[in-house]
Amino acid sequence: MSVTQVDIVAGKAAYSVLDNHQFIVLWQTLHKACPHATAFQAPNFVRKWYEAYRTQWQPVVVQAQNSDGDLVGLWLLAHNQITGVITHAGAHQAEYHSWLALPSEDVSFLSSAWAALTRRFTFETLRFKYLPATVLGSMLQTALGAKSGGVVVSKHKRPILNIGPDDIKASFAKKSNKSRFNRLKRLGKLEFRRLTNSVELERVLDELIVHYDFRQGAANQSIPFQEDPEKRKFHSSLFSSAPNNVYVTVTYLNDHPIAAFWGAVSGQTVHLGMLIYSPLFARHSPGKLHIMQLSEHLLKDGKNVLDLTPGGDLWKERFSNAHDEVAEAIVYRSKWTRIQAGTHDRLFQWGKWCASKVGIAPANVRSILAILSNIQPSTVTRKIKNWISIDYESRIYRGGETLAGSHHFDRRVRCNSLSDLLSFDPGESWQPRDEFLHNALERLERGELAYTISIDGRLAHCSWVAKNQANFYMPEVKQSMPLPSGSTIFYGFYSHPDFSDQDLYRATIGHILFESFTDEETKYAYISVLADNLSSRHVIETEDFEYQGSFFLVRRFGAERKWASSLLTHS
Repeated sequence: MSVTQVDIVAGKAAYSVLDNHQFIVLWQTLHKACPHATAFQAPNFVRKWYEAYRTQWQPVVVQAQNSDGDLVGLWLLAHNQITGVITHAGAHQAEYHSWLALPSEDVSFLSSAWAALTRRFTFETLRFKYLPATVLGSMLQTALGAKSGGVVVSKHKRPILNIGPDDIKASFAKKSNKSRFNRLKRLGKLEFRRLTNSVELERVLDELIVHYDFRQGAANQSIPFQEDPEKRKFHSSLFSSAPNNVYVTVTYLNDHPIAAFWGAVSGQTVHLGMLIYSPLFARHSPGKLHIMQLSEHLLKDGKNVLDLTPGGDLWKERFSNAHDEVAEAIVYRSKWTRIQAGTHDRLFQWGKWCASKVGIAPANVRSILAILSNIQPSTVTRKIKNWISIDYESRIYRGGETLAGSHHFDRRVRCNSLSDLLSFDPGESWQPRDEFLHNALERLERGELAYTISIDGRLAHCSWVAKNQANFYMPEVKQSMPLPSGSTIFYGFYSHPDFSDQDLYRATIGHILFESFTDEETKYAYISVLADNLSSRHVIETEDFEYQGSFFLVRRFGAERKWASSLLTHS
């Protein structure tokens, strides 16, 4: 059969088709027969995505049947009626975009489907990110090159982990990995498990979401679940409807999740969706250990490939033992649309080139733009004044164990609450959220402690504690001082301006003092404050911290001079 006509069903009518049992059976049959089908074109994934995102996207079902009523082609798309955008079912939730067709019908179906699609909808482009095989890019060019404004195909290297018993055995035999497992086991009961029912998932899902959003916010300037209110519902529904098609594994320490994997199953291949691990256990490499155990579990389960998916992440390269190629494709509706897009891309590349010439890495451009978008004239004025003239004095204070006796545990204060840190709302234009989260991630992975108070779902106050420090660095004056054994540093204080009148700074310091000196190794608590911060000085001094001395920095028209006063001798 050569496809000459296709049917398009959209909106409410499409939901009726998608819920029709006979249609689902035909869909499943075609999915099995299509050599380039993945989990992201299967009925369970697509139907659950349409359901979760029905307020944003209406389903568009493009289909072709033969004379016997069997499906020979199926293209599952989504239309945003507000923006006019057409995308594949799953959008960014689907790692691979494709159509389904019998091998002999691919080109004919694509050609007829595109003609019908452009007659029915007005849109500029249709993006495939990613096509699961590079040959599909060539197929698109053959089928649509003359019918559209052009098809641009780019190839991407895909890291994969071919799962074999020898590699797994060698990985578990490494002394460093054995040591990591043993260190975790000394902390409590360590368990790796694949989740098989919704009850298990719901027990840990919210905690895993916080871990995932926190790391994504710190590394990629995006908080996926927080920014997409439908994302949790979609994942939960997807798993509950067909847990065998979703691969979810969790590493538990004392029954709390410290690492997890979320993937989609395509035959003997499992595609990476999310690798999640807690920053609080970073020194033990929980993500790496989880992948090791996952590989062993996949092998026993008859899976032979872990698709780490394209994207260029360094950690994926460390885990992979092979590579292949996938394709990204953009189909343009008209030649004019392609010309416009090409001009935009050239300007973007020129901008990246300019940024590189002044020492700005491409990955930092987004952060810089976020800062610039929030800058107020007063901020610029302050920066200029600080360059012309500045006089900083950083005063150093020290407290001993006797200070802890006058304080108690404060129920408002939480230690290492990632959800509190995620609720950070910039109170000043100079500190965007991604920079705050990035710094927080680095500090937590170094083993430092975050003490937070959250009010009405917003981070009201945050303080940091670094234990057993040999040096105290003060960034304001660009100097450091050596510390005696058993020293703990209180630093990095942040209070949102909306809660500045609630004395949260004093409450947190009292709580930290009480907790810090429960550790027998802690002998001293150090804290610094700029001399002109009178409110903070008042709190520190009335809490009976002892003044030790000061560090100074003076700047005149960019030129700096630094020195320190004579510090008191440490006892």
